[in-house]
Amino acid sequence: MMRTATTLSIYVELARGSAESMAAQLSRQLRQAVLDGRLPPDTRLPSSRTLAELLRVSRPVVQEAYRTLEAENLIESRRRSGTYVRRAGPDKAAGEPYRGKPPADRVRRTLVDLSPDQPSGEDFPVPVWRAAWRRAAHRIPDAVEVPGEAVLRRAVAAHLRAVRGLEADPENVLITTGVRQSLDMVAAVAIQPGTVAAVEDPCLPTVIRLLRQHDVVTVPVPVDAEGALVEAVPHAAGAVVVRPSHQMPLGVELSLSRRRALVELAVTRGALIVEDDRDHDFTEAIRPQSLWDLSRDRTDDVVYVGCLCRLLPDVVCTGYILARGRRLRQLAEHLSLRQSGTVAVAQRAVAEMLGSAETRARVDRLRHAYQAKRQLVVEALTDHPSVERLSGTRSGSHVYVELRPDMPAGRIALALERRGIVTPTTARYEWSGLLRPRNGFLVSHNHLTEAVLSRTLAKITRCLDHTVPCPC
Repeated sequence: MMRTATTLSIYVELARGSAESMAAQLSRQLRQAVLDGRLPPDTRLPSSRTLAELLRVSRPVVQEAYRTLEAENLIESRRRSGTYVRRAGPDKAAGEPYRGKPPADRVRRTLVDLSPDQPSGEDFPVPVWRAAWRRAAHRIPDAVEVPGEAVLRRAVAAHLRAVRGLEADPENVLITTGVRQSLDMVAAVAIQPGTVAAVEDPCLPTVIRLLRQHDVVTVPVPVDAEGALVEAVPHAAGAVVVRPSHQMPLGVELSLSRRRALVELAVTRGALIVEDDRDHDFTEAIRPQSLWDLSRDRTDDVVYVGCLCRLLPDVVCTGYILARGRRLRQLAEHLSLRQSGTVAVAQRAVAEMLGSAETRARVDRLRHAYQAKRQLVVEALTDHPSVERLSGTRSGSHVYVELRPDMPAGRIALALERRGIVTPTTARYEWSGLLRPRNGFLVSHNHLTEAVLSRTLAKITRCLDHTVPCPC
């Protein structure tokens, strides 16, 4: 029987929002973990109280998620024992009464969710993680240092030097609870209300919401095969937010010439450049220099944000900001006032885990595993007659599939959903309504086994085969 602790690495970060939305997200992630075999039959789930404490949500949120899954016959409550994944799997046992809504109103089951930014628990060294926490909690910690525990800042800097080739110094590192808090801090402190911020379109809706919450005026920047179109950044823009290593959702990489052009904007105009590089850990491609490195000794107006969500259990949210000079002082002061950093014990445990030989070996294994999964996507879809092109095939955790104009992505997504596959289209990320809509969908692969991914790709190609219009 799988122990409760080993299930922690499959839980994804819960988005902030209403209790209803958090319960729905938690039930969706647990449902997928059961259906794709990461939570096999007879796995004992954490109690609602324990899981609520781990995820920092209210207990009713977890109870509602458990009730939803129990109504779908995915889990069961065993008297005086706990909550378990059902032995019979997701299908209703013969003669057993259905506990929940009538079948006509049942929620369609999600067999595979191809939405991006889902961390993988594959090959996670749980014994090493437990040992790191024991050693970190061996003594009573002092108050957490404002920029973050020195040992964690050193570990993050060393990690970025090793896997990203960054010239990162510990004194430039601020520790946060994730990219969301990092971007929120930058918007609150380094971008004045009313400032015009140029943002890639399409991009994650979260980025737009965070900026607008701080009264920042957002204007769209088109994205092509070389990344954000820097010449389209308006002269009035006081900030630019980009994801250069693996653009979300198109997966393209910002070219070196455009990276240099962005740094020139910071140098000549004083525009703040925010480099979101959260998807950098597992790539085999040789990449252009980061904006952070290109701006060294030239300007303080480049800020680099990232997180460790691909490496660690998501119940321990750890992010970081690299900043220099006045930007560093502004953000450190704000972090001190908010006092919202990760607790000292957790930071020390993360530092020990990050610097361990096991983590370095795991990064190498996952790098090769993700490359193999990307290759599966390429081999399955590159030559399909309905596919115009693929992007994001050299790095990152998802591939963007652009379809022919006569193959509407929305219709394909609905057809795939009927086959038990959920995949987002680019319409989810197109926020301005001012640029030409794109016609494609995403295939996220890092959280799936190769076997599940292969079966899913076979279903996608069959669906595309049946939807291809008659050439006559």
